[in-house]
Amino acid sequence: MKTLIFISLLLSQNIHSEEKAPETKPAPGIPGNEIWLFDISESAAGELKLSAGKNITNHPGYDSQPRFSKDGQVIYYTRAVKSEKGSQMDIYEYHVTSGKTSPYMTTPESEYSPTVGYEEPGLTVVQVDSKGDQYVVSLNKDAPAADQMKRFSDLKQVGYFNWTGGHKWWGFVLNDTGGGDLYHMGKSKQPKMLIKNVGRTFVTDATGKLVYFVDKNTTPWRIKSRQRKLHESIDVMALPPGVEDFTIDSKGRFWAGQDNKLLVSNDQKSWKEVKSFTAADLQHGISRLTTHPNADKIAIVFAEKSNTE
Repeated sequence: MKTLIFISLLLSQNIHSEEKAPETKPAPGIPGNEIWLFDISESAAGELKLSAGKNITNHPGYDSQPRFSKDGQVIYYTRAVKSEKGSQMDIYEYHVTSGKTSPYMTTPESEYSPTVGYEEPGLTVVQVDSKGDQYVVSLNKDAPAADQMKRFSDLKQVGYFNWTGGHKWWGFVLNDTGGGDLYHMGKSKQPKMLIKNVGRTFVTDATGKLVYFVDKNTTPWRIKSRQRKLHESIDVMALPPGVEDFTIDSKGRFWAGQDNKLLVSNDQKSWKEVKSFTAADLQHGISRLTTHPNADKIAIVFAEKSNTE
């Protein structure tokens, strides 16, 4: 079980939140996180507010990379868990209605980046093999035993990814400088590098036609979109300084976190503050976020409080 490549990637990508080490570290150098779930309400005037929120992980160590299921009933995420060999990353699922948490599947390998596809059942993940190489793998706990885990392609050192309709795959592949480049694969599974130096966020619109990502070749970094391999990227808007994690909800609103502030953009031109978190557990940096398919809930990843504070 080797996770050094992904650990290095997590640390090198940790730009704006400086997630601090928890009291019990899941592995050397991996920051600790908690995932909080909030309801979103909107007034007749368009003012957005959040509920008090709930810590749905409440677990020392790394809990991050949340994604909702298609029906919004489950949040999949990556958790650091102890094993006989030390610790590893596994995919967990939180059931929104019952509040119950359980492993999605238990495997000998470490998995990251749980992602729901558009055409395939189950999840696709980044899995680290015995050599420390990172591949995209399909996991389906409801399939027959022999079909529950299948490698998607031979492209390795994948960090983050997503899907658009027509079995189009878009992903971040680690490069020699410690960052990542944007690759594309279609049904033929022939990888093509499209853009150098992109961020770790890959989200799709509600129709599954567009993928949104971060172009780091500009200052400030910018959100861009792409629909087809041969099409040029479309410039969307600038991100707040130092921010590379964002999401888009089914109403077309972009969300991002900057330090302890949650930001939204309705017009793809400017960001406005929805909430500044002041509670002691929520002041340590927002990183990843994801929204419910109905755009009425948001899951936010906060850095854990350091034991030195």
